[in-house]
Amino acid sequence: MLHNRCATVKMEEGYMRVTIEYTDYRCRSIICDTIGKVEKEMDAYPEVIHRRVGDNKGTYSVEFSGEDYICSRTSGEFVEKLLEELEIVQCDCS
Repeated sequence: MLHNRCATVKMEEGYMRVTIEYTDYRCRSIICDTIGKVEKEMDAYPEVIHRRVGDNKGTYSVEFSGEDYICSRTSGEFVEKLLEELEIVQCDCS
């Protein structure tokens, strides 16, 4: 079951992903626009995957892999900035 503006962070060696869920269609564009804003501000362009789960539901996954992002700490800074901009103060980490 999806929750509105809920984030999950997954990390492994050389890989980091944050998945943000939405159940309100208005949040879809807010999440997308915020990802674009943070990309420009940080000059970092991770892989972004949008999956639609239903008429008004879906997820955005922002994925970092490789030494360029992980070793420079850019991925963590990007995720922190993104969650701050979206006012998501707690997420599930695994």
